[in-house]
Amino acid sequence: MTELIVERHEKWEPVEGIITAAARAVVREDHEGLVVTMMFSETGDDGPDSDLRISFGRVAGYTVYEEFVHPWDSPQTESPMIGDGSKRCVFPLLLIHDSEWVRSLSDRLLGFPDSVHYRLLTLDQIVDVLCNKQPEVTWVNGVES
Repeated sequence: MTELIVERHEKWEPVEGIITAAARAVVREDHEGLVVTMMFSETGDDGPDSDLRISFGRVAGYTVYEEFVHPWDSPQTESPMIGDGSKRCVFPLLLIHDSEWVRSLSDRLLGFPDSVHYRLLTLDQIVDVLCNKQPEVTWVNGVES
C-alpha cells in the first residue's frame, strides 16, 4: 500500500510588515534570473504603500496559475492565515514541505540540490518557485514596482 504524503505549508516571513493579501504579482525573468514583485500597494486602504520585491536569481522552475486552477491545491492541507473576518486569507508567502511538485521532479533536480519550494499567493494568482538559493527580499515604493 502506498503512503499518502500530504504537503505542509509553513509561513515564510522574510521581512516584517506583511499584514494583508497582495493584489497581484508581477513576474519578470531575464538573464539574471527570476524577480517576483508582490503588489501589496494595490490592495486598498488597509494595505501598505509598498510592494515586496523577491529576487530569486536563477531557478530550477516556476509556474503561475490562476487561483482556482492550481493543480496542487489540496483541501487536506492547512495553511497559515492572516487578517480577520471578511479579510481573512492565506498568508501570501509560504514554504511548501513534502511538495508534490518537487517529488515529481526529483530525478531532474541534480543541478539544483537542496531546492526549496516557495509559494506566493495573491488575490488572483499563485506563483510557485523552485530555488536552491536564499532569495533577496526588499520593500520597494509602490511606484517603483
